[in-house]
Amino acid sequence: KTIQIISLLLILKKNRTTQASLLILPASLLENWKDELDKFAPSLNYLCVHPSLISKTDLQALADDQQTILSNNDLIITTYGMLLRQPWLIDPDWQLVILDEAQAIKNPNTRQTKTVKQLNAHARIALTGTPLENKLSDLWSLFDFICPGLLGTAAKFKKFSKTLEDRTEQQYAPLRKLVQPYILRRLKTDKSKIGRAHV
Repeated sequence: KTIQIISLLLILKKNRTTQASLLILPASLLENWKDELDKFAPSLNYLCVHPSLISKTDLQALADDQQTILSNNDLIITTYGMLLRQPWLIDPDWQLVILDEAQAIKNPNTRQTKTVKQLNAHARIALTGTPLENKLSDLWSLFDFICPGLLGTAAKFKKFSKTLEDRTEQQYAPLRKLVQPYILRRLKTDKSKIGRAHV
């Protein structure tokens, strides 16, 4: 999934897209993304907005001169926690907003989820290995980010979910049919190929 996102960012750069994209992830994945960007896309200009990689003084300077930062970088990388502490990241009109470990927004009532859903972008991408951890509302929250309105309001989706539970055959087929066009899955049925992407 990392390589696919990097490839998309390179295509956007080649097509001279002028707007920067925003990648939000857990702090534990910062180094992994940096390594992959440096290895596979050295032409991409990116900036990590996180105190482990930039001083507090420089963080403040970014907030004061965000226009220059955005025009000089193809990608801004930050964490879910930093998004809450750097309100200037909410204002721009991003090319892409990409969430890694997107299950971080599964609870629609948290401040973190509400902040992420305020972001403006031409397209939104959610990367997750666990789209459903506990209940169908996890899926609703992810789709409320990537494709607002597709699954209706939370209340309408709850009613819809109840009708699915009451079905005797192919319980979740209507929901699967609705969301399937928006999902690219990696199958892990063949243990010899786990870790490779399958479409």
